[in-house]
Amino acid sequence: IVANFKGIDLLGLKVRAPLCSYEAGVFVLPMMSIRSSKGTGVVTSVPSDSPDDWVALQDLKKKPAFREKYNLHDFMVMPFEPVPIIETPSLGYFAAGTGVDQLKIQSQNC
Repeated sequence: IVANFKGIDLLGLKVRAPLCSYEAGVFVLPMMSIRSSKGTGVVTSVPSDSPDDWVALQDLKKKPAFREKYNLHDFMVMPFEPVPIIETPSLGYFAAGTGVDQLKIQSQNC
């Protein structure tokens, strides 16, 4: 064992994600549906195609108090946009955002 820590201690940490178009790295951000009771709770986010990832990113962008709760600075969240990966005929390149809009999902209830 090199170190002991809780997953929440990783929030705001800059990491390099394999195959990520953000070559300078991305930040570990909170998501209400992920539990850190199993491992670190750190998972890869794909907001272009995963509705829960889309909503989590939008919550962080729209809610300064949510960012402040986890000591996240604007530069850790605001410049990042979903990267188009998969195009579907009916939902386009941002299937998650389209689905969230169609279902009128407002937040992850935080």
